[in-house]
Amino acid sequence: MEYLIRYYEKNDKGEWKEFEPPKEDIETKCSICGSKAFKDPYGNGHCDNCGWIFEKDEVELEKSRGISFPMIATPTTAREQYKKGLPFKATFDEFLNGLYFYSEMLFEYNNEIYEVFLRANKNSKNNEDSDIVFCSKEFQQEYKSRKEFENKANINGVLLKDMWEKIEKPSFMY
Repeated sequence: MEYLIRYYEKNDKGEWKEFEPPKEDIETKCSICGSKAFKDPYGNGHCDNCGWIFEKDEVELEKSRGISFPMIATPTTAREQYKKGLPFKATFDEFLNGLYFYSEMLFEYNNEIYEVFLRANKNSKNNEDSDIVFCSKEFQQEYKSRKEFENKANINGVLLKDMWEKIEKPSFMY
């Protein structure tokens, strides 16, 4: 999966505008495999050796939210997967952490795309209070809490958490 990173800054009028960052790359060490990698002046980059896409706050994001951007899988999970020769993939828990950060997530299973998103209800004050909607072309399931989603979300009667190793390309909606 290819990720597109866009850069925004406020102009003199306080409006957010997209801009092209400087092209010079800074040599660094990949936090996953330890190989030479390059980052832009803002701390974002990519490792050609292992494929990890990183951003300057990945350590803090893992500590505070249990995710990374844009990969979703935390650096800790990614290092374990790299050592085992596995592709980078968010765990079920990291996927749900991503849901509460981004509000909208996707994944594939048997060449079908599934969506999971938060929907505010009359009692919602923040994402944690929102309902969870899980859907595809074939169905829609709704849950009142993360715990209910974890314990009931299913595809054809098989719990999502129990089939997670068969799930492909978990990511935020793009």
